[in-house]
Amino acid sequence: MQNNMNLDLKNKEWKEFVFEQLFDIDSTSSGIDRNKLVNKKGQIPYLTRSEKDNGLDSFICEQSDKYKTDDANVITIGLDTQTVFYQPSKFYTGQNVQILKCENLNKEIAQFLIPLIKRQMEKFNWGGNGATLTRLRRSKLLLPINQKDEPDFEFMEAFMKQKEQEKFQEYDNYINKRIKALKDFKTVEPIEEKEFLEFEIEKLFEVKSGKRLTKADMKKGNKPFIGATDSNNGITAFVSNTNTSEDSNVLGVNYNGSVVENFYHPYKAIFSDDVKRLSFRETEDNKHLFLFVKTQILKQKAKYQYGYKFNGTRMNRQKIMLPVNDQNEPDYDYMENYMKQLEYKKMNEYLSKKEKLNANA
Repeated sequence: MQNNMNLDLKNKEWKEFVFEQLFDIDSTSSGIDRNKLVNKKGQIPYLTRSEKDNGLDSFICEQSDKYKTDDANVITIGLDTQTVFYQPSKFYTGQNVQILKCENLNKEIAQFLIPLIKRQMEKFNWGGNGATLTRLRRSKLLLPINQKDEPDFEFMEAFMKQKEQEKFQEYDNYINKRIKALKDFKTVEPIEEKEFLEFEIEKLFEVKSGKRLTKADMKKGNKPFIGATDSNNGITAFVSNTNTSEDSNVLGVNYNGSVVENFYHPYKAIFSDDVKRLSFRETEDNKHLFLFVKTQILKQKAKYQYGYKFNGTRMNRQKIMLPVNDQNEPDYDYMENYMKQLEYKKMNEYLSKKEKLNANA
């Protein structure tokens, strides 16, 4: 076994391997279109070529004998979307998904291989160099090798376990730091005992517009660019551009794209013209207030479907429900401490579960 201490990629010798030397590569055994699914609710993953959630679309029951589940412990590739994921359990898929099998594969080795596979997938496109099974088989991976000039799967596994432990330690340090920062919160009454009233967004917030920035004008950098997406905290790119939308400590609310989705941005960022920036009018902006309001705004999402557009005017006039104080004004003190109390509870639950797991190990 490899020594898990201080494993370093720079200290390893590397060698190129053709994909078909490493993997058995086949098309999915199922390949069911979503509209042909039966018994849709169940526990078997149904995967598509999506970039989100490990490719998971939904959980379904077993399908007809015509479709077979694919085996667990494999890597899936969506050739035309360049998506690559590890699948720990058996599954069904949609169309155009390829399966990579390797007798040495496990979760850690897959985590080592997937970034390298993704790098190779970037060369495929929708044109003459499109992704095909033949081109995939002929692609090459640069891998660390052992003394026999073979892929050093033992090293890959140990290296990823080391990285995982480092991340766990970082998270533990973060949790303990957050608990110390939150320990002086005020205990507040249960939320079901609070009175709530409606308030228009424009009465509570200063609403500022983003600014259009095309992909052609984007310059690579480290500054988050916030677009109208529903994932990655709204970040769609990292740029070095600057413009009048640059801001921080605001709530970004989508009024195009994934409408009503909204995210808190404590860092300096620039914002698409499809995203509005909200700042409180009557109280100091802070993380916990924004996170409380985020959920209340998101509850309006179902309203803006099927052609009913969530434009700037409707956003301003949209009403959200907030807890109130004795003067029937938004109870900002309650909202902030409710969220601090909730965060403090969740942090301690994590530490308690970890202690139990360690005790049973």
